[in-house]
Amino acid sequence: MLLRPGQIFAGYSIVRPLGSGGMGAVYLAEDPVLPRRVALKVLDDRLGANHRYRSIFRREAELVCRLNHPNVVSVYNRGEDGDALWMAMQYVDGTDASELMRGEPGGLAPDRAARIICDAAKGLRHAHAQNLLHRDVKPSNILVTEGDDGERALIADFGLARSVEEAETVTETGWRACTPAFAAPEVLRGLAVDRRADIYSLGATLSALITGTNPTGSPGGAPTVLDSPAPVRVRPDVPPELEEVIARSMAHEPERRYQTCAEFVRAVELAVTDSVGGQRRSRFPDPAPVPHRRIAAIGAILVAVAAAMTIALWPTAHRSDGAAPTTPLPTTTGQAVASGVRTGLLRCYWRTKVPIDTEFFLELPSGAPDRDDPSCALNEGDRGNSVMALRRALTMCHGIEMDATTVYDTPVKRAVRHLQVDHGATADGIYGPQTRALAIRWPVFRGPDGTFDGRCLPAP
Repeated sequence: MLLRPGQIFAGYSIVRPLGSGGMGAVYLAEDPVLPRRVALKVLDDRLGANHRYRSIFRREAELVCRLNHPNVVSVYNRGEDGDALWMAMQYVDGTDASELMRGEPGGLAPDRAARIICDAAKGLRHAHAQNLLHRDVKPSNILVTEGDDGERALIADFGLARSVEEAETVTETGWRACTPAFAAPEVLRGLAVDRRADIYSLGATLSALITGTNPTGSPGGAPTVLDSPAPVRVRPDVPPELEEVIARSMAHEPERRYQTCAEFVRAVELAVTDSVGGQRRSRFPDPAPVPHRRIAAIGAILVAVAAAMTIALWPTAHRSDGAAPTTPLPTTTGQAVASGVRTGLLRCYWRTKVPIDTEFFLELPSGAPDRDDPSCALNEGDRGNSVMALRRALTMCHGIEMDATTVYDTPVKRAVRHLQVDHGATADGIYGPQTRALAIRWPVFRGPDGTFDGRCLPAP
């Protein structure tokens, strides 16, 4: 649903759009009762048409309305307007941490990143005291504004919040209702979670703020030889103690992380302020060993090299953002590589409508322009309508919030990989015939208006 300036929606007068994503859009709006402006989040009609999602939304909105803290974006009201679900929130005049990262590609100054993450952690501490988990802490969910006392950060978008009791029994959507790059291993594996999953995400977010890039993490939630992602790239101005804080926050085992947000905040503050004779020293007693940052740096380099090799081994004869398809990709022998390369598949250049019956259809990536051809693949770097169809399925049927882009980026690849693991497909993060058949469910649309029917089905 696209709202225009001056339009009245649920009693709110729309001023202008603030942003949009895979789940809906946010608008600046005038409150119909009080003299204030609010951030009005309106979810996609297709989600609202799903009765199961509506019930989840109602329950989560009730949980989030409990929160009242200077480092948490307040939720004032919520409701339904036809198939559209909406939530009126505190309007924060500023930006989000992901925008700050884009403005400083090399990473924020360590002390600034520390202040932002500590503010967010204080807001999370309040939520945890109310028995709520956030479950999707990441830079874009931290808003930053200027106040009388300087810069202040607020944690936003508790739309994936759950009570601790619910989270301990694993939620309906499991790990999938999160952003994989910032999610704890136990979340990605669909296991029981607690407050320490949010602490992992705080560490991953701090890493992103300092490095200017998303953390590499540990694919599939599996332990690596490093025993923790420890993704920080060494910078001369980053205190070693801060790297240690991140490594401990992102430890694979929850027992080795900081156990509370208060403990995490103390460690971060000490890391950026503690100095003896001009030399920094670590002040974090921890019986569990923490991987050395040089090993972490080597690990990060190895990840980058492996990614580069994967890209080099995936020819670009049929990219969904490039020229029309020509010849099949060559098969590869020797060392095992991605399944799409081994089978010599063309890229899924097209998006095609596949009828379910006379009234409904699925939209699927296809290797042919005029029919459904499942013998194709998508990999990191691809873009186009075929990728959009996959991203839409991940959001609408698997609860993975995706930005409104047409790119097969790292979050898409990780999400696909985890679905492959869950459903017994080859776990390489590449979309192909096996993944289509085993791992992905697709939204059902009504024809000819194309509205979401509320159902998700496997591809025929």
